[in-house]
Amino acid sequence: MKDDKGTFDVLASVEKHIEALKPLLPKQALVCIGEYPIKILLKETDRKEGTLPILIEKSSDEIYKWLPKGYATHFVLGFEDAHIDTHFWYNVLPTISKDNSVIESLKKKNVEKLHNAIIFSSVWDGIGSATLPTLIGKFKASNIDSLSIAVLPSKIQPADAHFNVCAALEMCLATDGATVLLMGRDQIENYEGVDRIGEVIKGNMLANYLLNLFLDKDSLVEEISELSRTFNTKLFTPLVVTGASYKIYGSLENMLNTALLKPLLMFDLSSSSLLYVLLRMPLDLKDKLPRGRIELAIANWFKEKTSLQSIYIAEPIYTEDTTDRIDAVLFVGGFDTNKMLVDLEQKVKPLKDHAVERGFMSEDWHVIAKTEEPKETEIPKNLELPKDMEEPKKMDEAQIVEGIQSVDSVLSSVEPKVTETLTTTDEPKNVAEPKPAVKPKRVRRTKKVETEKNLDEIKVNEEKEQKTPTT
Repeated sequence: MKDDKGTFDVLASVEKHIEALKPLLPKQALVCIGEYPIKILLKETDRKEGTLPILIEKSSDEIYKWLPKGYATHFVLGFEDAHIDTHFWYNVLPTISKDNSVIESLKKKNVEKLHNAIIFSSVWDGIGSATLPTLIGKFKASNIDSLSIAVLPSKIQPADAHFNVCAALEMCLATDGATVLLMGRDQIENYEGVDRIGEVIKGNMLANYLLNLFLDKDSLVEEISELSRTFNTKLFTPLVVTGASYKIYGSLENMLNTALLKPLLMFDLSSSSLLYVLLRMPLDLKDKLPRGRIELAIANWFKEKTSLQSIYIAEPIYTEDTTDRIDAVLFVGGFDTNKMLVDLEQKVKPLKDHAVERGFMSEDWHVIAKTEEPKETEIPKNLELPKDMEEPKKMDEAQIVEGIQSVDSVLSSVEPKVTETLTTTDEPKNVAEPKPAVKPKRVRRTKKVETEKNLDEIKVNEEKEQKTPTT
């Protein structure tokens, strides 16, 4: 019995040790794409353990300059070695599509234990608009669920920024596994609220506050990804409650009314059909606000505003603090995006038409693959001669003709040689002599040829002359 008791104590000690080590294992990848999201993330150096920060921007050297002292990143990706123009999405897409360095870096950290990924990206430049949908697809191919936070440009930003956004949204809608939370830059910068201890949250501090909330909920990405797949809804937008005192507001409904006054995207709530709710509250409020009561209160609040197909209330995150402050994020999905996309397309139509005309993209927002045709080797017209070689003299047409004729006369005066074929032991000995390859020309006679008849006549005449007496 003594040995058994000792064995039990050892096992219990090992289990406790394993539990203590679990937070150290990588659970989530946090990917920030673009200068705007990266600098927001780096404002808060304390990050939840088990998170792997991945930073992507045009220049990796610039990213390292932004990093606070002691900040540990998992991976940094820049495009300076690609030597490409990064202004528009269609310039970047072919390069990032071929790049697998992000996924390969995660495989080194035992990707099987990696639960999911959160992507935080601006989409008004070429890097963000091309990389966001591409990484979503790469995570999906690696069986990693992802939740993307896409920050849309300000209204005062030029048309090229909205052109990149339009492309990013179209590609995300066409990408399997995409779950994208849309937020406007103007709405983020104008946000004012308080956190759980009553301190002011202003401007883009909100984005960091939401990131921490999302990372605290380990099952968030898995749950909302499943909801997105089930109802084929890829675009969401948040209604946010931060640091709301339950004593002051009195009810969840009053908190939601306040959240509706400062949405993070202009959208038509009445066309919404899907809802996922994430809450963080003190443990002391668990009995006052059980999960069932929360679900009924939220369903009742939405009843007069829209007809929802599904409401999912996640298990709240309970904290040990003694306040009564509640954080809530309502992921609203299924709203009509047609008007938003049509307005964007109208705004960027001149840029799109120009890109299509130049062959950079197709009408349905695809990059046209360019195949390089083999170039014909051109013979240079003017070659430089070595210094010790004289330049050939130029000849006119008459000289060329005269030269050709002289060559022909030389060739005609040369008798063709008769070549004999070699005989081998296997061939018959009596082999007809081969005919000359070229028939010799007949020589023209310049003098009259003397025949035998002419010689006889000459001889008779000489004998007559000898018989005739001289006078």
